[in-house]
Amino acid sequence: MELKNNGKINFLVQVCHGFDEVLTGGVIVMHYLAYLLAKEGHNVYIFCKPEYPHKNIHTIKSWAIEEKDDELGAIPLRYSFESFKYKLANTVSIYPQTTWGNWFNTNHVARWILYTPDSEIKKTWNESDAIFSYGKQNQLINNMNGKECQELIAMNFNFDNFKNLNQNRSGFCHLFHKHTSPNAKEFLNELNSKSLGNWTLDNNKDELFKLNEEFNKYEYFVCYDQLSFWPQIAALCGCKVIIMNVKNNPNAYYDYNTTPKEYRLKNPLKKYGIAFGFEDLQHAILTQSLVKNHLKEMEDFNLETVKNFIKFWEKECYE
Repeated sequence: MELKNNGKINFLVQVCHGFDEVLTGGVIVMHYLAYLLAKEGHNVYIFCKPEYPHKNIHTIKSWAIEEKDDELGAIPLRYSFESFKYKLANTVSIYPQTTWGNWFNTNHVARWILYTPDSEIKKTWNESDAIFSYGKQNQLINNMNGKECQELIAMNFNFDNFKNLNQNRSGFCHLFHKHTSPNAKEFLNELNSKSLGNWTLDNNKDELFKLNEEFNKYEYFVCYDQLSFWPQIAALCGCKVIIMNVKNNPNAYYDYNTTPKEYRLKNPLKKYGIAFGFEDLQHAILTQSLVKNHLKEMEDFNLETVKNFIKFWEKECYE
């Protein structure tokens, strides 16, 4: 395959999984970024079927190469992909923070820091790589050893699918992901909280949107993952959200002494309808009605970060 040379940038977005294989926040935003770049008129290449199809998104075939590990058995340790050619001047690789090295050997490389990168992985990056952070997360930015980070946020709020149905609600529900406390299950059992963990069943996109119905059954949503995108989705569906901040959680991303005000400054998506700790619940209750309009404003800001990302690479590629 030969990538286009039509006066537009070729963006190689390193995502190899569709939602039917892996349905995580990272995979979702990589697909959505590909769509937003394509929507702006550039050539976008990904390594699986696009979840947000667009005429400017093209698929380069990829496959996992399984290698034998004496302890773990056969596991996919790396990926291969069909060969392709491109012009160095107008091609940009976009890698999440989990990617070792420069898969596609491009001169222009964007590292998108969605979560704290592994120190060993960082050693395989080049000094010339441009760093983009998913929001102003000090922990993420400080991990870059003083290297300047620019914001890049691509989140699909799915306003047509996730909405407050204004129906009767009761009780608690929750999802487990990163940062979960060792005591979480015992605590949530005491609340008689319903796990919505079966949303990963078959990792089906249609199942994802059925969560709207589930969120609308419950008055409260509890989450230990302090960086998850699920809290604002649950709040959009009308739940009063509690992001847990407990003293005895060694897996917490933020220090226990982080105040709700500090947390919201670092996580503007979670400004309304969301409590940082149970003691902050009144804030979630009083601001629940402000969630949708706020997220619409944040969507405009997020799109602006994508446009700034494009301007950055237009300057690098063509000036």
